[in-house]
Amino acid sequence: MALSSPQGLSVDWMDKAKARYRWVRQRLPLESGNYPYVTARVKAKRALLLPKETYDRLLVMEIPEIARFLGEREYKTEMVALGARVSGVDLIEDAVTRNLAKVYNQIYEFSEGSLRSMVGRYLDRYDLENVKAIVRSKVYGASKEEVLDDLVPAGSFGQDFLETLVDLASLEEVFKALEGTIYATALVALRKPASEIGNWAEWEDRVSRLYYAELLASIPPSTEANRLMRQFVRREIDLVNLKTLLRVWDAKATFEREIFLDGGDELDVETLHELVGLDKPALLKRLADYSFYEDIASDLDRLEETGIGALMRRVEKVHLLEAARYAHLHPLSILPILDFIVLKDREVQNIRIIARGKESGLSTDVIRGLLVV
Repeated sequence: MALSSPQGLSVDWMDKAKARYRWVRQRLPLESGNYPYVTARVKAKRALLLPKETYDRLLVMEIPEIARFLGEREYKTEMVALGARVSGVDLIEDAVTRNLAKVYNQIYEFSEGSLRSMVGRYLDRYDLENVKAIVRSKVYGASKEEVLDDLVPAGSFGQDFLETLVDLASLEEVFKALEGTIYATALVALRKPASEIGNWAEWEDRVSRLYYAELLASIPPSTEANRLMRQFVRREIDLVNLKTLLRVWDAKATFEREIFLDGGDELDVETLHELVGLDKPALLKRLADYSFYEDIASDLDRLEETGIGALMRRVEKVHLLEAARYAHLHPLSILPILDFIVLKDREVQNIRIIARGKESGLSTDVIRGLLVV
């Protein structure tokens, strides 16, 4: 006869219920992560981003005034730390880039569980750009100082490891240090040693495809948080492919290698290849079927007048809009975090555009046209 608990339930029943609970728990993926805490911290950081109207103020400032302005705000720590060593545009660029890496690393450290893993995977895109920059520096003979200025240590590769790669004497040594990563895998696929590769564009395309393929593969659609992030990434792949499509179409270029990414939400690779060969009326008609069309239609229609650069900036603006829409619909998910990451990156790019534009003597109207706000 089974013993009874104080609630009148048999011990056998309770044991079976516990066993059943353990069985279900082991098989159903449960979300882990401190979403309310991290989204609250990100909301506070978002309040520190420069308002859109601030860019109009920066556009009428001289470089020393821009540096002073930034030194009174979110970038104060970096401006003070670097002020004794660099000045002018270099100070502005180094400070905003260092701040970007710091803020992203803080978000990663704030995060826990699967949320931390997903944030880390997304931020590895900075490893992608950093390694590409280091490879280019070896190919074209750039100085250590030049390549270090372009690095953003916000991914899995820290500043020390990136500097080690920069200090290596040859590409062979760089890829030896990168064994076991997508960067070495992409090189192996070319079936040539690094010293025999004349055009590194194919390697860059391959490593970009590997990054997005591994990113999607590492986010199985098993929980709500994962499903949301997968959708966000797939939409981002669409926009990356759209930019590639429009550049290639405008240049009337052809490629023997694969230049598009797999895994998009609306645009598959086969369709993209079809679109490249269309004339403008046919292209507009086909693109009208996609959700992003209304956001780019006016710039696409005026392409001959405004140029491909304006169209690319419009697509980048769509990326900001997409991130904001997703974040608004799911305020306690990873999406507000990704939205902030996109916005912070854009702010730093805009500041650098203004600073470099000023240094190059570009007019205010030209610089304003280069901004994405």
